[in-house]
Amino acid sequence: MSSQSVPPGFVDAWAFEGEPTLSGPVPGGFHVTVVSRVVGHGVDDARIAGDAVLGWQVHRGSGFVALQVPDRVRVGAVSSWAIPFGPLRPRVACKVVRVLDDEPVGDDADESADEPADARGPVRHGGAPVLPRSTGFLHAALVGHPQRGWESYLVTHHPDDRVTLDIRVVWRPGAWWMRLAGPTSGLALRLLLHRNLRALDPVLRR
Repeated sequence: MSSQSVPPGFVDAWAFEGEPTLSGPVPGGFHVTVVSRVVGHGVDDARIAGDAVLGWQVHRGSGFVALQVPDRVRVGAVSSWAIPFGPLRPRVACKVVRVLDDEPVGDDADESADEPADARGPVRHGGAPVLPRSTGFLHAALVGHPQRGWESYLVTHHPDDRVTLDIRVVWRPGAWWMRLAGPTSGLALRLLLHRNLRALDPVLRR
């Protein structure tokens, strides 16, 4: 089975209007949950953490069980996991929409995206980036996923040399049991994101 094939029980489409984005507007009725944690400092931690995210470490390190997962994140790749959560093990499947590899982020970066590289100033100064730079990916839930929407996982190296893991989830319940759970589904997401934020600790611990 190739990384682009869709596992049984899912459809190669998403259940929302528009395109998933890193920071743009979201469809009506969707929630946005954003969490962040400092995971290290300096260019070495940024490189190690970024490489780990592109190797699915946030998912593996959170206890997700790989069902159909390519070795590395790439645009178009489909990944399927079972998520142990108490007595439940719901299956999920998402398709990668965008991959970032040590790229500038933020409003200033967007404004300068069309300028020649030498007009944007130095990439790094003293080891830290002049603008925040991120490595990671954005993927969207396929139809059949218990949750509709998309998620981004970014390791960001900041000008003050901090390295953060930043996760943004745009979501609404999809499965009947998530809709039935009401506000409890948001609490469950927060608990899961708490695990996600600590998933890089083993690869950065020295």
